[in-house]
Amino acid sequence: MAQMTIIPATKQIRREKIRVAAYCRVSTNKEDQVHSYEAQVRYFSSIYERSQTEQLIGIYADEGISGTDLAKRAEFNRMIEDCRHGRIDRIVTKSVSRFARNTRDCLKCIRELKSLGISIAFEKENIDTARMSDEMMITVMGGLAQEESQSISNNSRWGIHKKMANGTFRHAKIPYGYAKDDETGGLVVNPEQAEIIKRIFDLYINGTGARKITLMLNGEGIPSPTGIKWNQKTILKILSQEKYTGDTLWQKTYNEFMGTKFRSNEGQLPKYYIEGSHEPIVSKETFALAQQMKKQSAPKRFDKNDTPFRKKIVCGCCGHTYAYVPSKRRDYWQCGYRFAIDKPCDNRVFFDDELRIAFTALCDKLHAHGKEVLGRCAAQLDELNALKQGGTVNAAEHYKAIADLREQKHRLSQLRTKNFISQEKYDEQINSINIRLDKLGKDIEQSAENTDSSMDEIEALADMFVAYDGSESAMLEMLNMVEKISVTGDEYIFTLQGGLEFKERIGGYGS
Repeated sequence: MAQMTIIPATKQIRREKIRVAAYCRVSTNKEDQVHSYEAQVRYFSSIYERSQTEQLIGIYADEGISGTDLAKRAEFNRMIEDCRHGRIDRIVTKSVSRFARNTRDCLKCIRELKSLGISIAFEKENIDTARMSDEMMITVMGGLAQEESQSISNNSRWGIHKKMANGTFRHAKIPYGYAKDDETGGLVVNPEQAEIIKRIFDLYINGTGARKITLMLNGEGIPSPTGIKWNQKTILKILSQEKYTGDTLWQKTYNEFMGTKFRSNEGQLPKYYIEGSHEPIVSKETFALAQQMKKQSAPKRFDKNDTPFRKKIVCGCCGHTYAYVPSKRRDYWQCGYRFAIDKPCDNRVFFDDELRIAFTALCDKLHAHGKEVLGRCAAQLDELNALKQGGTVNAAEHYKAIADLREQKHRLSQLRTKNFISQEKYDEQINSINIRLDKLGKDIEQSAENTDSSMDEIEALADMFVAYDGSESAMLEMLNMVEKISVTGDEYIFTLQGGLEFKERIGGYGS
C-alpha cells in the first residue's frame, strides 16, 4: 500500500483588500462648516487605519460647494472618473444628502456605479447599495435630501428678500462704471468708466444709434465690460440700467429651485426699488429721455399671429431659433444668436417675403406633382403596415432578447433547485432579468405607438396635397404640417410631419 505524507501549508493565502474611497462635503464655507469638513476627514481616516479587509485609498472632499449641482463638484466628478478607471471598489459617505441632494442625479450615479460593480454605503441611513432592495430606500432618502435642500434654498431666498426690502442687500455683480466700496460693500463711481457711460447716453439722446456707438467705441479701442468688442446688445443694456441714476431695482430676474436659467420677472415675484442707493452717473432726466428714444426707435410691437412662421425656423449652424425682425423697409429673419456676446452666429439673414414665396412655391409643387409624392407616401405607408404586421428589425431583436432572458430564468431556477447557487445570488439575478424584460416590453410598445403615429401623419399629408387650392387658408393649413424649417447655406429645408423633407433655395424666385 502506498504511503501518503501530508506537507503542511507554510504561507497564508494573501487576499486583496477592498479599495475604499470616502466622500465628504460641506454645503457652505463658513467657519463652523469647515470644522465639519475636517471632522469628516478625520473620521474616515481613523476607521480604516487598522482594517484587515479594507484599505482607504483616498478621501474626495468638496468644500464650500452646493450639493444641488454635480457639475460644480470637482472632487465628486474626479471620484466617479476613478471608479470608471477601476481604481475604487467601494465608496462610503456620511449620508445621502452629503452624496447628492438631487434625487435624479443620486440614482443616476448609483446605478452607474452598481453597473461597474462598485457599492456605496450611506452610514446615517444604514443603506448599502450592495443590497438590491435598497434602491427604493435610496429614492425616498434622495427625495428627503432634495426637500431639505429646497427648504434651505427657500430660507436663503427669504433672507435675501428681507435684505432687499430694507435696503441692506449688496450687489453681487458690479455694473460697468462702478467699483465696490471695500468698507460698506456699496457702489462707488469708477471715474474712467463713468465718462464712457456719460458719453454713451449723450450720443444716444443726440441721435446716434446703438450700432454707430458700437462702431465708434470699437474703433477707438475702448475696452468693453466683457473684455471683448462692444456690441449693440451691451449698449442697449447700459441704456436700460437704472443704477446709473443712483437708484436700484432689485429682483428684475429670478430662477426657480434647481432651475438652470434666470427668467425675467414680469410680476411673478415682488420687486424692490431703492432711491438714492449710491452716487449717480447720469441724471434721471437724461435716463428718461434715453428710454423714450429707445421706445420710439424700437420696431413696432406685433401680435404673435402676424407671422405664422414664428418658432418654426431653426439655424442650421448653431441650432438656435431664428428671430423675426419687423422693419420699416422690409421685414427680415436673423439667427437669435447673431449678436451673442460669447459665440455670435453669422448664418445668413433673409427677408420674410422671400420665405413666403419659397413656401408658396413648395405648396404648388406638392399639389402639381402630387402623383409622384403621393406614390412615395403610399410606398411608405405600405412599408409601415408591413412593419406593423411583422415587427421592425429592432422589435425582432427585442423578441429574441426576451426569449433568451426567459431561458436564463429557467436555467437559474434549475441551478437554485439543485443548490448550485445561493438564494441571495438567485434573487439578485432574477431581479436583474425582470428589469431588463420590463424595459424590452416597454420598448416594443413604444415602437408600435410610433408606427401608428407616423401612419396617421403621412395619411394627413396625403389629404392636404390633394386639397391644396392655392388660397391663403390652404397655405396656413399646410404650414401647420411643417415641424421645422432649417436654414443652411442658401437653402430652406422644410421638414414635414412624418419626416418628409423638401428643399427650396433662398431668394430663388426673386422678390
